[in-house]
Amino acid sequence: MNEFKNRVLTFFLLGILLVFILLALIMGNIVHHSVKEKRMQFYAGELGLIEQVLNTEEEPSTIKNLLRYASKDLNGEIYVLDSNWNVKYTSDGNSPRNMSSYYPKKQSSDNELVQKNENGKIYYTLERKQKENTGYIQLAIPEGAAEAAERSIWIMMSIGFLICFVIILYVSVKVIHKIVRPVDEATQTAKELAKGNFKARTYEYYGEDIGELNYSLNVLARNLEKMTKSQESQHDRLITLIENMGSGLILIDSNGYINLVNKAFKELFKEHADYWTGHLFYEVFPHAEIKDIVKETYLTEKNVKKNVVIPIHIERKHFDVYSAPVLDVKGKLRGIVLVFHDITELKKLEQVRKDFVANVSHELKTPITSLKGFAETLLDGAGENEEFRNKFLTIMLNESDRLQALIQDLLDLSKSEQGFHLEVQKVNFEDLVKETIEILLPKAEKKNIKLSLSVSGNPMLDGDAPRLKQIIINLVSNSLTYTPADGSVFVNVEEKKDHVKLIVKDTGIGIKESEIPRIFERFYRVDKARSRNSGGTGLGLAIVKHLVEAHHGTIKVESKIGEGSQFIIRFPKKAEL
Repeated sequence: MNEFKNRVLTFFLLGILLVFILLALIMGNIVHHSVKEKRMQFYAGELGLIEQVLNTEEEPSTIKNLLRYASKDLNGEIYVLDSNWNVKYTSDGNSPRNMSSYYPKKQSSDNELVQKNENGKIYYTLERKQKENTGYIQLAIPEGAAEAAERSIWIMMSIGFLICFVIILYVSVKVIHKIVRPVDEATQTAKELAKGNFKARTYEYYGEDIGELNYSLNVLARNLEKMTKSQESQHDRLITLIENMGSGLILIDSNGYINLVNKAFKELFKEHADYWTGHLFYEVFPHAEIKDIVKETYLTEKNVKKNVVIPIHIERKHFDVYSAPVLDVKGKLRGIVLVFHDITELKKLEQVRKDFVANVSHELKTPITSLKGFAETLLDGAGENEEFRNKFLTIMLNESDRLQALIQDLLDLSKSEQGFHLEVQKVNFEDLVKETIEILLPKAEKKNIKLSLSVSGNPMLDGDAPRLKQIIINLVSNSLTYTPADGSVFVNVEEKKDHVKLIVKDTGIGIKESEIPRIFERFYRVDKARSRNSGGTGLGLAIVKHLVEAHHGTIKVESKIGEGSQFIIRFPKKAEL
């Protein structure tokens, strides 16, 4: 703002200086001609007086004295000349000489003084035309002495102009400062407002016209501050609503770029979606179903609702996806909003109900039918035959055990889902795994399966020993069930810095990639016929998953058809149970 102030002051002063220069030229010209005219009139009058004296006085000594006194008064030399320009009398007492060369070549009228500059002097000549005294009277004055009066006037004028200029400069600085200062303050306030600082204010100059600008600027600042606070409050409420709503939400602009991904979406999809913002949706969306929904919304500019099933790590989740176009007042597409409602639990509850009715009734029907059939056979007389009686009773015992195992698994699953209480204690995981392997060795030997164990470090962790043992039994038993004869099952325990890693790997039939997210569902079997024939209930892995989560651990599955499967579990050493 100082540049603006200096620029205004410079232009203002240049204008004043230009006016002063023009005024000085005009005044100088007037003064020059006026002084010259007054000087000519003065010298003409003085020489005229001398002429009158000369006309009445004939005594040479008197004339010489007169000329000498007059010369001192006029600060010059006086010559009395005859008609041939010869000096008759002179004030300096020099020898007579001819002065014709010091008279300009022009005719003069009576009493007209003629001026000529020569040799640094100014010669003023007055012609005498009386009959007996015809001739000239000439005054020679140094050029500097003749112009001394004019120079003094110029000096006085210059001093006056300088004083006026200083006064005007002082007044101008004060006036411009008074005018520019409010503008400067208003400009600084405007810059702060432009930066987003709506608390900035400027001083209001009451009673002055320039104060209207500052007053209006302060009103604008206050209004902007109110609007900004209101907008920020609405924005905060909207962001809080979007981030904490139970459904996932994505905003996409009209060009297909993602503008916002809320926290619920990241949690639902377990995606590191922070970097999605600013990218095209079809470059970052990992699921083709969602891309198709967005494309359909762009094409139709209508609401789209679809139910999709998306595999997320080891789970398959069900979503109701709502896609709606965002239109402006003119009906032009400005973007798309995607809302994801997780209905997995509802679907699971529905499927569990169906599976429970179907599977439990089927699983219960087989042993109950066997028990009923063999009991009726024994009652019909087969019990009298010892061989048949023992055979049938053995089958009935096995079916009873199978029925009991099913009921026990159902009870365990129910307890795990309800969040049963764990008896936490320090567990030597190596000893626990060895005990479990000893229990399952007979089953492995029966199928000629090599069951091996390797342990690294000193794996100790906080947990419920019986429940941890149940996890190992279910995993290893499951691997033995789905591994053909002469296969191998490897159990590996590794101690890490903050967790214990358990790996159960087999050379069994493997699991299809599409089935991996479903293997932890209740009653789901990879090979239904083999599992049922082996006495499996389809609840083992579901129980394992709940027990691992109860210990705040994680479980991961890697498998290939025909090559086997690998279950990887990580238990924290210091679990917050």
